[in-house]
Amino acid sequence: MSKAGIQSNRGDGYQTLVALEWALTVLSDPEYQWIEVDSVTWLVDDVVIGKADGSKVCCQCKKNQTAFKAWSIADLSDELHKAKSLLANDGMASVRFYSRNNFGELEALREFSTSYADESAYQANLGKVHQKTDAQLEKLIDQQAPKLSTYTFLSRTNFEVSPDLDRMQILLHERLRRLVSNPLAAYDALWRRLDCLGMRVNGNGHNSASQHRLTKADLTDLLNQAGSMLTPSVDVVEVRASFQSTSAIGRTWRRDIGNERIPSPLVQTILAAIDAKHRSILLTGLPGSGKICVMLALQDELERLAQTRSDLLPLFIQSREFADFATAQDRQAQGHFVIHKSVAAMK
Repeated sequence: MSKAGIQSNRGDGYQTLVALEWALTVLSDPEYQWIEVDSVTWLVDDVVIGKADGSKVCCQCKKNQTAFKAWSIADLSDELHKAKSLLANDGMASVRFYSRNNFGELEALREFSTSYADESAYQANLGKVHQKTDAQLEKLIDQQAPKLSTYTFLSRTNFEVSPDLDRMQILLHERLRRLVSNPLAAYDALWRRLDCLGMRVNGNGHNSASQHRLTKADLTDLLNQAGSMLTPSVDVVEVRASFQSTSAIGRTWRRDIGNERIPSPLVQTILAAIDAKHRSILLTGLPGSGKICVMLALQDELERLAQTRSDLLPLFIQSREFADFATAQDRQAQGHFVIHKSVAAMK
């Protein structure tokens, strides 16, 4: 493959990485509702994200400048024209420029503008360097109607410098590990779908031009089909309280003879298997042989150990207590919902 072809592929990959980062925001933040890649609706169209209040974030992705120089206003003139037209005609839009190179004086001017609450204060405090950049920007965005001041343009525009592509992938994997189960499968599924979205095809190569965006529900379904699920974080204190409440169900069981309990060596055997990190342990026996007594004694011991060990969070589930409930609502009322929520939070 030619150098130009490789650079083009890396540029497409960079845009997909930016889209994937925003897709995770759509999944995790109630304020964000959908995402489009290579949109046909807005002038700034690489990645567009819609919010619940009707506003949108329109992203322009520029992988890097020639020889990794800083971007100048002249370099970005076409993109700045598009951004200006979008902002002037859509009061609910904001623009974000992405690149692996810095945006030089333009980024510095934008940072300067954030220190002032209105345009008059901004203009009054412009130094010589910023005056020059402001004049260049004003000349460029005044070439088309309707008018838009440089201060308004800068207040609705952001410039973000990305790390290298490998680091972007590492950060996305780290974020996924905090957000979903089976993060590797989730990453692959999201990458393929976002990459195909810009081509207007689905993952099987069939035409799907009618679907030009992915909603929060679409992304959630995609995760489920990939064998992954959202696992929102829950406070550890809340998780422990939920486990303790659930573990109390079905614990009333006669385990003594004449007020004396006969210890079972099986408890220590199972504890040793747990310490050895066996993933599953099966305890069998005839009816009345004492399986429940062993498990209750084991739970008591695990709860005692958990007082001084942070790596233990024992949960006792007596399934007999749920056997007679026919509906999900009944099971939730008995504690099934608490179990599900807690287990998901600890993945």
